[in-house]
Amino acid sequence: NSIITKKNYLKIKKLHDEKRNDLIKNIRKIINEADKKHSYYLGGVEMIANDVINFVKKDIIIFSISVVLIIIGVLFFIFREIKWVIISLLTSSYAIIVIFGILGLSQIEVTAISSNFSALIFILSISMNIHIINYYRLLEYNENNLSVTLKNMFWPCLYTTLTTMVAFGSLIITDIKPIIDFGFIMLISLSISLLCSFTILPLCILLFSVNTNNESNKAVLKINFISLVLDHSKKIIFLSFLLFIISIYGAFNLGVENSFVNYFKKNTEIYKGMKLIDDELGGTTPLDIIITFKKNDEFIISIDDEVNIDDEEFEDDFLDEDIFSSTKSDNWFTDEKIEMISTIHNYLESRDEVGKVQSIESLIKLANLINKKPLNIFELSVLYKEIPENYKEELIYPYLIIDKNMAKITARIKDSEDINRNNIILEIQTFIEKNKNSSVEDFKVNGLLVLYNNMLDALFDSQIKSLGFVIILIFLMFIILFKSIKLSILAIIPNIFASSFILGIIGFLSIPLDIMTITIAAITIGIAVDNTIHYLYRFIEFKKNNNVIQAVNLTNMSAGLAVLTTSITIALGFSILSFSSFIPTVIFGLFTSLAMIFAMIGVLLLLPSLLILYKK
Repeated sequence: NSIITKKNYLKIKKLHDEKRNDLIKNIRKIINEADKKHSYYLGGVEMIANDVINFVKKDIIIFSISVVLIIIGVLFFIFREIKWVIISLLTSSYAIIVIFGILGLSQIEVTAISSNFSALIFILSISMNIHIINYYRLLEYNENNLSVTLKNMFWPCLYTTLTTMVAFGSLIITDIKPIIDFGFIMLISLSISLLCSFTILPLCILLFSVNTNNESNKAVLKINFISLVLDHSKKIIFLSFLLFIISIYGAFNLGVENSFVNYFKKNTEIYKGMKLIDDELGGTTPLDIIITFKKNDEFIISIDDEVNIDDEEFEDDFLDEDIFSSTKSDNWFTDEKIEMISTIHNYLESRDEVGKVQSIESLIKLANLINKKPLNIFELSVLYKEIPENYKEELIYPYLIIDKNMAKITARIKDSEDINRNNIILEIQTFIEKNKNSSVEDFKVNGLLVLYNNMLDALFDSQIKSLGFVIILIFLMFIILFKSIKLSILAIIPNIFASSFILGIIGFLSIPLDIMTITIAAITIGIAVDNTIHYLYRFIEFKKNNNVIQAVNLTNMSAGLAVLTTSITIALGFSILSFSSFIPTVIFGLFTSLAMIFAMIGVLLLLPSLLILYKK
């Protein structure tokens, strides 16, 4: 039943999205054909949802094509032969096709948050392939050495996959479905990627069997990194620890924010429309306050009950028994209730960041203006009873449910204002709590503003708090893999530093985290751990027959080359996202690129410096 329900939901949702998209296209067509003497703007939540989807689709296409082109260029630079490029691309492309098929069968939706997963997995798959190919190229090219390569590379690749899965698995512990789906997508994708690297890749290697000389690449790496490590290892370590301390300070300034207007570049139609609504038409983001009043037990008959009597009987009853008296009718309108609604309504109107405010108080103010003096409670009761039903549906029922003893006050927040939305919510809650009178039983502050703010707060708490757990779990996996607590400590340091640096920079720049950028820490740790494992695994092999400096030198020329090239590939690939019209995507791309550079520096400079200093 749940599967059928989900299928029906997805079918209805797809139809709804198509209708919304067609509607917005038609509206824009009308605007384009309209009189050019006037300015036309399109806004609203539906347009935001539609345009975000279109932006994401556009980003996926541009990002995917750009990443493939960059990877082709980097791979050709590494291997200097097109056949190795084809081998890597075929393996990773096969993995992506299989992943899409599995996701389609399992009906896991790809959202704005997980939209870049295919490029991310493609990059991670290429990274694993480069490490395997590099190991194989160091040996003589024959079938026996291919099996030796697969045997020796299986465990480091398995552990890199598992540790990356741990990092992305931290996304699953949140209560937000798109984030959870992203976590599951990455877990499935990483498993398929590992499987393809040890099945499809060997088949392609046997098919092409290419011999390639990579001496020039080794020399480049040696000049750029080995000399720095040998001559300045203490300085590298000191500078890294200093930056770590500063980054921790910056990380304490991290926060979340949810300005929909500022999610889009200023030259986009969606920004212009939302900005106009904010400035001139009362704000964009809805905020609702629901007040539940105490029941009036002394009253028996509701004023809203149907009275099936003719006018003559009504007149007689009115004169003889006065049906509007408090002894015969449940007169919902009381001074306390109206005063409470009015107090909250006026408070919201007094705030600069609040635009349009609507409630039953709006109708009362209009009635007072027409009446030229304030209506009393009796007159309000009569007015409510006599208003035609069609007017009630538009003017009263959205803000008053007498049967449930509830009233609603709706406000719209000026989203483009430089404000702290979490503080606004807390201040409104505090004001109501302090000023509520005896008529109030309960109240709630909700709406889109509260929903998105609480979602980001929950995501921030779960992700930041889970980082410590993820690092501890990865450290334990290091101990199992390397069979050394001391080496595992050295291995975890670059990973902690890389994630701390990027979070510290975001904090210092006061850039609020959002639903996309909050995942940068998990991505950073996941990829930095991969590089660390491959580096140390090769270091341990070389250390058996060499001293520490020689082992570091050889490691940099083998695994270090793969770390360098994959990190540059990832950084260049994600930097393409800076051309997006969706600001969270731009920030996500830029800082993920920066995180990859930090992770690379940590493995190629900090880690060998620690190894050399520890040996001394």
